[in-house]
Amino acid sequence: MSFLSVKQLNTEQIEKLFQTASFFKTKEVKPKLDDKIVSLIFFEPSTRTRMSFEVAALRLGVKTHLLNNKLGTSLEKDETLQDTVKNIAAMKPDLLVVRCNDDLDLAEMSKEVDVPILNAGWGTQGHPTQALLDILTVKEQQRGLLNKERILFVGDVKHSRVVSSHLELAPLLGYQIGFCGPEEMLIDSPGVQKFNQLSEGLKWATTVYSLRVQFERYSQKEKENQQLTTANFISHFQLNAQALSSWSKEGLILHPGPVNYGVELAPEIIKDSRNLILKQVEHGVLVRMALIYHFLKEQL
Repeated sequence: MSFLSVKQLNTEQIEKLFQTASFFKTKEVKPKLDDKIVSLIFFEPSTRTRMSFEVAALRLGVKTHLLNNKLGTSLEKDETLQDTVKNIAAMKPDLLVVRCNDDLDLAEMSKEVDVPILNAGWGTQGHPTQALLDILTVKEQQRGLLNKERILFVGDVKHSRVVSSHLELAPLLGYQIGFCGPEEMLIDSPGVQKFNQLSEGLKWATTVYSLRVQFERYSQKEKENQQLTTANFISHFQLNAQALSSWSKEGLILHPGPVNYGVELAPEIIKDSRNLILKQVEHGVLVRMALIYHFLKEQL
């Protein structure tokens, strides 16, 4: 079975993943996985996701090999994404970790290959491991029940696969979601509050989750207004010392990376005690270790 969406999990399985991830945080273990091979297939650029999957596998004793974008592969000769995945699957690795855009349908691909696929970021469809590591980061702050959490996503909600996965995870775990940003960057979603002013959103939020403006996913017409869009965003929705000065000292600041400092986050936020961005990166390794372990050693 592949893992493409948070919707495939129930609360018991999610808690089991969190328990395993937390165990790996405190215990150095070497399960007998040295005969396993994980293929990392990254058709889109990535630092945190790609390297954390690789570190996670290596810590478990799993061998990895990497396809990193088109350079040096038959994709430069116009081989399709679909054929590339099928050919790698035919080499019989034990697991495929795939990051791709919407041009590749991972759901269909999972039916066509006999190797399980882990979604490492699929276009705007979802990024389930990111959503899981985000919530593990919040849980580790020992803030009590998740149903008290109100997470405000600020920025380019429309193009965010992270948001897509949180919309699936929130009903399972009971936390609330809000959106804040320019109207053209937001979407309508049942049960989700929308805020057009950052100050109002922060009054509601217990956690603020900043999102990068993903101009690479914009149409050409939208890109023509890039400078105007960026200037407007900085003026009204940037998280900076002034905007956060009256916000709760108990609040948490998250970001999936990469951060464009000076746009969605001001440089001073790096030193804000509420900033948990590097904790998210740390927990990314642990969550991905847990997933690889359960896929290769012990099923959820």
